[in-house]
Amino acid sequence: MSLIAFLTSILLSSLFVSSESSRVHHRNDYAFVYSEKYELPVYVKYTINKSDVEGPYKRTNKFSQDTSITSLSSHPRDYKRSGYDRGHMKPAAVSTGSRLDMQESFLMSNICPQVPEFNRVGWKKIEAEVRSLMRSQDSVIVYTGPVLTGIDTFIGPDSVGVPKYFFKTVLLGDSARAFGYLCPHEKLDKDVSRYIVSIDSIESVIGIDLYPGLSEDLELKF
Repeated sequence: MSLIAFLTSILLSSLFVSSESSRVHHRNDYAFVYSEKYELPVYVKYTINKSDVEGPYKRTNKFSQDTSITSLSSHPRDYKRSGYDRGHMKPAAVSTGSRLDMQESFLMSNICPQVPEFNRVGWKKIEAEVRSLMRSQDSVIVYTGPVLTGIDTFIGPDSVGVPKYFFKTVLLGDSARAFGYLCPHEKLDKDVSRYIVSIDSIESVIGIDLYPGLSEDLELKF
């Protein structure tokens, strides 16, 4: 299915998100809404500051179940022999400011199944592009997550959904620019800029107003 056709199908089923839990969970350095139906985050919101990328705490690789979720989150065992990576939504690379931030970035409520050629190459490059904005910004506000509509593949004992698309949106701290990435869950082209879209188009796809009050001009530009 082409991207345009997929987006059209999403628009026709935009009421889907309203059936998901809208409870916002708060961690030390990010917030998220969790789908117990798919055992995935609906979205993860975080702000990147210079201390988040220049801190002393290194990646731990200690994934753990999030016991604060009512029915518990997915478990690391769900990914065993699945062929999928445990892909961060809030990256470990922007969680270096404190030991707690790094630990919480490895909670399974912050994780989605991602094929290795997506997670380790294209998605990683997009994360690096977002981090590079800190060269000229004091902060960057990010929303990221899977597109939950259209999921028909599941892994593990907890039936974790495997998304077909992922998104990431960025609002510069000076509010001068806002844009997003909408990516098929597959090996991406080397030039990840081709996946850049407007904030408005991503909000239409996921059925959530990510940046309430953001001017229409900024929502439509990219």
